[in-house]
Amino acid sequence: MKRFTILIPAMLDDTFGLLKCAFASPSVRVLILYNTRDALNTGLRRVHNDICAPCAIMTGQLIKALRSGKIDVENCAFLTAQAGDACRGSNYIPLIRRALKNEGFDIPVLSLNFLDMEEGARFRLSPSFLFKCTAAVFYSDILMILRSQVRPYEVEKGSADALYDRWIKRFRREIFRGEGLDPVTMCRRFGEIADSFAAIERRREKRTRVGFVGELYMKYCAIGNRDLRGFYERRGAEVVINGFSWYCLYYIDSHLTAETELGAVMRTGYRIAGGYFTLLQKRMVSAIRSRGFSSFEPFPEFKCLAERHIPCICPTGDGWLIGAEICGLAEMGVGRCACLQPFGCMPNHVCGRGLYSSIQRRLGNIRLQSIDFDSSLPDVNIYNRAELLLTPDFKGSERI
Repeated sequence: MKRFTILIPAMLDDTFGLLKCAFASPSVRVLILYNTRDALNTGLRRVHNDICAPCAIMTGQLIKALRSGKIDVENCAFLTAQAGDACRGSNYIPLIRRALKNEGFDIPVLSLNFLDMEEGARFRLSPSFLFKCTAAVFYSDILMILRSQVRPYEVEKGSADALYDRWIKRFRREIFRGEGLDPVTMCRRFGEIADSFAAIERRREKRTRVGFVGELYMKYCAIGNRDLRGFYERRGAEVVINGFSWYCLYYIDSHLTAETELGAVMRTGYRIAGGYFTLLQKRMVSAIRSRGFSSFEPFPEFKCLAERHIPCICPTGDGWLIGAEICGLAEMGVGRCACLQPFGCMPNHVCGRGLYSSIQRRLGNIRLQSIDFDSSLPDVNIYNRAELLLTPDFKGSERI
């Protein structure tokens, strides 16, 4: 029997390695499209260059995969997520469908969303699937956070990556089988993971720490941000990126506090999910900090900290989460912050960039460098702007 193939565009590099196992089954295989920059050029031929870069990249990845001849076009579907707000990401699906039609491909384009959008092409969510996704999100979060803090200082080069790969291999098998998804097991695993990274021998030295904030795709996807994490690490810096679970809780919180027509059942589901995620996140943060590593505050305290400096009222796109993460980085003593967004992304320019000057005046101890990613922008322009964060000390800022 042929296995059905679900094609998913690269987006959350550290999360999708586990998350794809939640979608997979004996009859379904999941393929993450990790095509290189050439995919962007392909996408630009089929979508207008005014659309934000993530859409052009995703479209190009899909078209290249279908052209390759390695995919059974009669037995596959494309899946992407929709937030359902004013972000243009909610319009990607009709744009991708039109591009596929122009290329002569007729495959289903499915939507993963929690707001009853695209009802005829919506990916159906089961309780077991959601528990698998939850485990994938939190295991990938703690692994990403710990590897980022160990890798720049490891004595034996490659030891952090090797340990990371061992845990990923183990969790892929367990998530696929649906094993160890209960909160007791997960909380115990948080401690085991933290212990294993704490056992890696590290050099005791200070390095410049650079935080990443901004639009979801650009912050987490190496294809989208031209591998800025590798760029900074090769120059001796430690990169600090918040976990995806904070975005999940921001999304839940935004829909519960905004005046949206969720309905009683949906609102109750959001509250239960938010409570469960908060419980796991608190245990994860506790495991990280008790082994001598650093982490953002759990979401409730994270939001309270942000409210002292910014208004947490704009839920469009990544909204107030951008400013909140800048405040969280300053609280952790990270003095340099790369603010990443697609060129022309209005929600990020308004909700994120519009707060930068105010945050700098209020905090005074953090340097912000805004980096816009346009579909046609050369790498050298991006790296030149990124390099500015590594320049020598500056007035009234930075603790490393």
